[in-house]
Amino acid sequence: MADKNKYVCLDDFENDSREILEASRFSYFSDGCNEQFTLKENREAFKRYRLRPKILRDVSNIDLNTTILGERISWPVCLSPTAFHRMADYNEGEVATARAAASVGSAMALSCVSTRTIEDVAAVTPRGVRWMQVQFYKPRAQLEVLIKRAEKAGFTALLVTVDQPKIGDKYSIMRVKNALQFQLQDHEKPVNLPKDNYTNGNEIISKFDDSATWQDVKWLKYFTKLPLVLKGITTGDQAKNAVECGVDGILVSNHGGRQLDYLPATIDALPEVVAAVAGSGVEVYMDGGVRHGTDVFKALARGARAVFIGRPIIWGLTCNGYEGAKQVLDILKDEVEKVMAFMGCRNVNEIEPSMVVHEDYYRKCKL
Repeated sequence: MADKNKYVCLDDFENDSREILEASRFSYFSDGCNEQFTLKENREAFKRYRLRPKILRDVSNIDLNTTILGERISWPVCLSPTAFHRMADYNEGEVATARAAASVGSAMALSCVSTRTIEDVAAVTPRGVRWMQVQFYKPRAQLEVLIKRAEKAGFTALLVTVDQPKIGDKYSIMRVKNALQFQLQDHEKPVNLPKDNYTNGNEIISKFDDSATWQDVKWLKYFTKLPLVLKGITTGDQAKNAVECGVDGILVSNHGGRQLDYLPATIDALPEVVAAVAGSGVEVYMDGGVRHGTDVFKALARGARAVFIGRPIIWGLTCNGYEGAKQVLDILKDEVEKVMAFMGCRNVNEIEPSMVVHEDYYRKCKL
């Protein structure tokens, strides 16, 4: 068992994971596509924003509670869908992730290529907030089956990935060994797709429907009564299209820099999307590069209702299974609460856009 006292921030888990995971699997989780510009920019962009606190306010009681799609969560951080959790945690995989999320009052989005069943995850989190991530598949009947299972298991929303018609190239992996071509061990195979004996990632990718359009989103809206959240939107025009299709939420995401390089950092793209859906009732969330409590605060100030994290949970699972995943969330939650106190905010409703400014604000200031 890992020494939990050695981990003081989320990056510590990634550093250890590099030594624990087999190289191609670490690369699969960690690397971005092509030059990895977007992967790096997601994190670097946060550093360009400065905090403007309100001081001498009574912050003896901090309330992080909020809601997403009307469901209460204990703090505004949720878990993005990531595939193959049993690559990181042989024994439990997504079950450990779900338990960790529920233990701290976070919502979890389960990947459609998870290594534990929809029903397994539902069983260990009977009162947890669970969303099901889906993509458009061919044949479409595969998607229909997946949705019906999620509905029956008590998942409360569909998170629809819309920015992945194909798979982006990852130079760093291709030069050594393509992580999408390595042979999946039995415990690493996706178990929720109708054909559950995939041996490598390319077989999974072949089922993605690269002909899907906005009409398919409209079809999905009528097929299920679950709320729809579209994941992978980075522009105002895309957001307006989503509103026209009747979606309930948008997750501003560039897929963690994994698919298309030179997309904007999500913290930069966020306000444009928020402005585009203003007055529609559509909620806006964000993922990409969140590693610190200050990152969470900056995203909330710039318009996100909640933020989602992906890779840090994988690193927590790798280091110590359920306990590692929970520690990742505990550390981040503690950081968010302290940032709220320093910023003079007793609850998320007191966070104001003026509390976060781009560094250029100070360069342009004239005394």
